[in-house]
Amino acid sequence: MPNSIVKKGDNYKKSNFLITSKYKSSILENKILSIALANADDIHEESEGLVYEIAVSDLKRKMNISKSYGSFYDKLDDAAKSMTGRTIGTSNKKNRTFDYISVVTRATSKDGIFRIIFNPALKENIIDIKDKFTVLKLSTMLSFKSSYSLRLYELLKDELQEIKWQQDREAIAAGKKNTYRQENLFKYETSIGLAELKLEMGVVNAELDKVKRVLQGKNPDYEKAVASSPEQIFKSWSDFRRRVLEKATEEINEKTDLHVEFEADKAGRGGKVVGVTFIITDSKSNKNSPKASTEVLMDDLGDLDIVEIEDFDIDDLIDKVRLIISENLKTKEIKSILQAADNDISKIKDAYELACKQSEIDNLVGWMIAAIKNGYTATKKKKDYSYSDFDQNTYDYELLENELRAN
Repeated sequence: MPNSIVKKGDNYKKSNFLITSKYKSSILENKILSIALANADDIHEESEGLVYEIAVSDLKRKMNISKSYGSFYDKLDDAAKSMTGRTIGTSNKKNRTFDYISVVTRATSKDGIFRIIFNPALKENIIDIKDKFTVLKLSTMLSFKSSYSLRLYELLKDELQEIKWQQDREAIAAGKKNTYRQENLFKYETSIGLAELKLEMGVVNAELDKVKRVLQGKNPDYEKAVASSPEQIFKSWSDFRRRVLEKATEEINEKTDLHVEFEADKAGRGGKVVGVTFIITDSKSNKNSPKASTEVLMDDLGDLDIVEIEDFDIDDLIDKVRLIISENLKTKEIKSILQAADNDISKIKDAYELACKQSEIDNLVGWMIAAIKNGYTATKKKKDYSYSDFDQNTYDYELLENELRAN
């Protein structure tokens, strides 16, 4: 595909290797990568690798962040830790091949400048992309609020572009023009196995040791890899359909040039869902860019490991918790407390009142989650619950959070 198709400005290239790799990432990480790739001309080579630098203020401006419930620095710090600790890769069951590599080797913030260093081994996938890539719009990618929407859109655009190229090649070979270019409309279907889709969208974390061991085998079994994951969120088809696919396709249909519908692929006597068929209509005249007024709240850059809350305004709930708890907690920590309390503000209030009666607490978040899970309240009369009744070493915050994800 000639580079002339990629115009300067909003359009940029993303290698198909990066798009089809299986990994879990936050919306902020995905947007940082999109901004860097869209400014590939500014990425330069140093001894450490491929370096991209941007002022933190410019990063916020590009993402159109207008309101925050926490520090952008905290969000950026979390994203940097995650990006530098990640390996991504692809595996092919048919060919019995796999390829895993770290993308970002270092990320720093100093004097208001955010700096990321890409693995130099990925030069052909970062700054020297000649083929096997998909053209994306930066404005579209930055408009997404859900990482699942962004990842699904990338995957479908990759599939669509491959089909178009194939039809172009066939039309040229036959000495004909491709009709979809004349009609300004293109419709197609593509099917993806359910387990593979969960891995590619990041619903299941392919970086977890148990999952990675299955994927790195001679004959990767996606269903086995998904089943082996200790993080079992959206495990049932109904949850995955309702809380991931329906929300992702709704956002894609609202903000992009694609209109997406999907159907479950079933097999066996019991009609088990084994895959998803997407029906996509692509119109070059359809909503080519999101509304310029789209604003992104700081909380929209949060950790997608925490299950999205339906029927509630998450920002309102977070604000209510901040009014109750005087300590300065991160948004991620508040979400964990809300998750433990099933969004019941009264449970959080009781747990905090009880915490305030303790002489000393090293880990307030872990302590409150433990209190909520065990049903302790400040109103119980029969027993005086002193701080010694709660073993803080038992309620490690990270362990508790992982436990909540699995339930």
